[in-house]
Amino acid sequence: MPRDPLSDVLDLVQARCGVSGRLAAGGTWARRFANLDAIKFCAAIDGASWYFMTGMATPAQFRAGDVLVMNGSRSLILASDPALVANAATTPLVQDNDGIYRLGQGDGFTMLGGTVQIDDRRQPLLLDGLPPLLHVNGTAPDAVTLGWLLEQIVKEMEPEERPGRSIIMSELAQLLFVHTLRAYLALAPEGNGGWLKGLGDKRLAPALNRMHAEPARAWTLDDLARETGMSRTSFAVRFREVLGMPPLTYLTNWRMHMAERDLRAGASLAEVADAAGYTSESAFRHAFKRTIGIAPGQYRRASEDDKEEAAAIW
Repeated sequence: MPRDPLSDVLDLVQARCGVSGRLAAGGTWARRFANLDAIKFCAAIDGASWYFMTGMATPAQFRAGDVLVMNGSRSLILASDPALVANAATTPLVQDNDGIYRLGQGDGFTMLGGTVQIDDRRQPLLLDGLPPLLHVNGTAPDAVTLGWLLEQIVKEMEPEERPGRSIIMSELAQLLFVHTLRAYLALAPEGNGGWLKGLGDKRLAPALNRMHAEPARAWTLDDLARETGMSRTSFAVRFREVLGMPPLTYLTNWRMHMAERDLRAGASLAEVADAAGYTSESAFRHAFKRTIGIAPGQYRRASEDDKEEAAAIW
C-alpha cells in the first residue's frame, strides 16, 4: 500500500504504546502529574474532571471518551474542581486490591493512563511534532472509534485474564494512540503548534504524500506545488506557515532521518545515498553532515559502538 507521512514517522521512531493502569477518583481531589520527558496519554472512561497545563488560559473539562496526549514538556494537573488546580501537588498514588490507583473518595471519575515508548535517538522527531498537549473530544465525528477502543481495553483489564491478553492490550493501546493523532489532525485549530499538524492539512497533503512515497525523486518546488494545485509562491508560503520550514528542507530532513535508519541497519554508503536520492556519495556526505552534524561514516561507527556496548551489557 502507498505510504503516508504519519505511518512513516511512527514507524521510524518505533512508537510502541502501553497501558500503565487505571485511575479512579472521587470527592474532592487534585493531582499534578509531573512525569516529564516522555509521551503519555490519558483516556477518560467514566465521569468528568478538569485539566490544566501551563500555557492554558483556564482549566478545561476532560469527559468520558476524551483523550489527552502530552509530549512531556510540561506537567499535567487533573482536579475535581477548577478551583483546586492552583494548589495541586504530586501526591503518592495508592493502588487498591484490584490494582486501580485511587485519588480522593469514590470513583466518580475513572481514566486509563498510558505511555508511548520511542527510540531515544529519534525522540526529538516526534516530540517536536506534538504540541505540549492535545485534547481530542470523544464526541467529535472523527473520534467515534476511540470509545469502542476504550471499551475493549477495559474488558481486557478485567481480573479474569484471557489468552493473548498482553498482546491485545498493546495493540489496542497502539490503535488508541494512532486514532487520537488522526482525530487531532482532522480537528486541531489553525496554528496549534507542532509540525505534526501539517500532516493533516488537506491542501498540503498531496505534496507530503508524494514526498514520502518517492523520497529519492528529484523533487522541485514547482513539482510539489503542482501536486497541490497551488502556485509555487502560495505553496511555499503555506508550507512554511504550517510546518515551520520550507518544503525542500522538510524533504532533506526526512531523507536524512531515513539515512540514519539505514546506516544503523548496515547498508552501504552507496545504497544509502541512492535511497536518499543523491547521485553521488560526496553530495550525500555533505547533505548528511550539514543536517545531522556529523559525517555518515562517523555516524555509522558510533552506531556500531552502541551495538557492541549493548551486546556486552547483555
